[in-house]
This record gives sequence, structure tokens and C-alpha cells, in this order.
Amino acid sequence: MALIAAFSQVDKTTHNSHKFAFKLSPTNYGYWKAMVQPFLLTNNLFGYVDGTIPCPPKFLTPTASSDKEATPPPQPNPNHSIWISNDAHIRMLLVSTISEASFQHVTSSNTSRELWLALERAYAPNTASREYTLRGQLLKVEMKGDETPSAYLTRAQEYADALANIGAPMNEKDVVMLVVSGLREEYTGLKQNILTRQFPTPFSELYGLLSDHDYMVKKSVPDVPQAQAFAASSANSSAPTSSGNSVASPSNIQALQQVLGQLGFQVQPINTSSPQVFYTNTGAGNNRGRGNRRGRGNSNSYNRSQGRGNQSQFPWASNQNLVFGTCNRCGIGHVPSQCPNRDPATIRGRQPSVNYTDYRSQASDNRSQSSPSWLNDTDTPRDWHTPEGTSSTFS
Repeated sequence: MALIAAFSQVDKTTHNSHKFAFKLSPTNYGYWKAMVQPFLLTNNLFGYVDGTIPCPPKFLTPTASSDKEATPPPQPNPNHSIWISNDAHIRMLLVSTISEASFQHVTSSNTSRELWLALERAYAPNTASREYTLRGQLLKVEMKGDETPSAYLTRAQEYADALANIGAPMNEKDVVMLVVSGLREEYTGLKQNILTRQFPTPFSELYGLLSDHDYMVKKSVPDVPQAQAFAASSANSSAPTSSGNSVASPSNIQALQQVLGQLGFQVQPINTSSPQVFYTNTGAGNNRGRGNRRGRGNSNSYNRSQGRGNQSQFPWASNQNLVFGTCNRCGIGHVPSQCPNRDPATIRGRQPSVNYTDYRSQASDNRSQSSPSWLNDTDTPRDWHTPEGTSSTFS
């Protein structure tokens, strides 16, 4: 019987000095196996894991030379102790590549072979239900709204590798078709190019195609460095006015116009040399009863003169016009009751009109047959007709 060679100290040092890229977790068994298995094959260690180098018996049973001689007692097998030492070294290497989340599956393993099979049963069970689940996930794979192309392809590759680990691999052409069909709508043009190719596209080329597509889309968007300059200078060049509002400088407005023009918007230039006040005649002195018909004077000429005189007095008028409308006295953006230029002589309390007093007098005359009492509407004496048809003068 050949003697098994024990690992030397140099061999053990070489094995321990190897650095693995990552550790086994519940989601990367396929990648872990693809990383560890070549290392074991290169260093002639995989025979302990796959069972081709089984554990030799602990004792050797010698055979008697003749029937008359007694059978010698069993002798210790030197290969057994050597195999145990070598297998423990391999098991230690495998455990060093397992994360804490996966360590629960290997606590009861006594050999490297048992450890390997325990991980295979935990993460790659060769069952019909497992195959059905993985195939269903791969058939329904879709790219999420916030998912990058790299993450999407990695997720699809994990499903395909899991099927291969349980002995039910899917054809690469079918995997590519499913992955391309699950892309978002923004990749519609790329879908058509891939699906109409004469030769099938390998799965390894999908990442490069998706990256090139994203680069071309970003390149087609115009670069607008003026926006950064506008945002950086707006805080420094905006000066507050007397009303507390900030007015942008002409350079900032021109920069904003350039940005909007590059984005495809049609913007007309704005003259920012002076505040813009919009004056409108809303009917002062017209048929709405605020002219000469009720004794308030010619308010139309008064409003116009006030509007011209206060054109530069209120720099906030152009902004307030958009909110309150236009005052009918001075043409500035506020309601008439808040006008700072209203004539104090025109402010008066409301008094009952003559017609209203006439109505009350008639009602009182019918009840008490007494003479009606009248109230003056203005300070000017006027003639009025009493219910009896006589004229009376009130002052």
C-alpha cells in the first residue's frame, strides 16, 4: 500500500497565504464555488473534498503466513493519521472562506467532504421545488425603476448560476432573451437591435451594450454650465429693495435666458433697467358711477395724475400687480382701500339716500299720519317732491 504524503510546512504556508476575494454568504454560493474549486484543484486538494481520496482505515489487519501460525494483532495504519492531518488542513481552509451567516451549516462537519456536502445541501439542493422556484424567478425577471444595469445583470446571473449548481442549467441564449425582455422602456431601441441580430448575443456582452447605451443617452443631453454660474452668483448679486424683495441683476437674468434657450424654450428679453409698473384705466369717471354723477369730482384726471406722479415711487409695484391687480386711483398694485394716495376729502361715511328716506317716510305717514322727516344726502340745497305733490326746499 502506497504511503500518503503529508503536507509540508511550506505547502501549508502557501495555502494559508492565499487571499480569497470574498466569503460565502447565503446569496453567493455559485460565486464562492467558482472561486474555491479551482484553488483546490490547483493544489491537489480537491480529492479530499469530492471523495476520490477516501479516509484509510485506522488499523491494518495483517495476514498469517500459514494456517498454523496465530493471526498477529492489528497494526496502526500510518496513512490514517496523515490523511486526518491533511483533511483537517483543507477543512480549515474552507472554514476561513465562510461568513458568520453561513457557519451554522458546517458546525457538525468532521471532514472536508462532509463540510462540502453540507453547503451544497443548504444552498444548492437538487430538488424539484428548488428548480421550479429558480426557473420562475428567471422567467419573470424585470429591471426595477431605480436599478442599475450592473445590478440587474448580476441578479439574473445569480438565478442562472443557481440552476447550474443544482444540475439543471438553462441555455445561455434563453437567458439572454429573458434578460433583454425584462429591460425598462428606455432601452426599447437596444432591445430591437439585440433581438434582430443574426447571431445570438453572449450574456457577457450585455453589460457593455447597456453601458454604451447609457453613455450615448447622457451625451445627447446638452451641457449647461451657465446654470451653475447662475446659481452661484444669484446669492451674491441679488440686492434687497426697500420692501424686502430681492431683485436679480441683469447678468443673472441673461444667464437664465441662455440656459432656457439651450433647453428649447423661447424666451423674450426683459428690460430690467427700471421697475415695470402696469397702469390700466379700470373705469374711473365712466359708467360705473364714480365720475361727476355723484358729486365726487373728476376722478379720472385725478387718478391719471396720481399714477404718473408715483411711477417711480414704488419699485415693488410690478410684483404687487401680479397679486392684487391695479388700483383705480394711482395705477399701482394694491386694493383701493389700501391706497396711500387717496384723497382724505373723499373719505366719508355712508348715509341713507333720499329714496330710502322717502320710503321710510311714506311708511311712517301711513301709520301715524304725521309729516315726513327727511335727511339730506349732500350739503347743497335741493327741491324734492313730497308725497302730496307739493315742493319743498331743504337746506
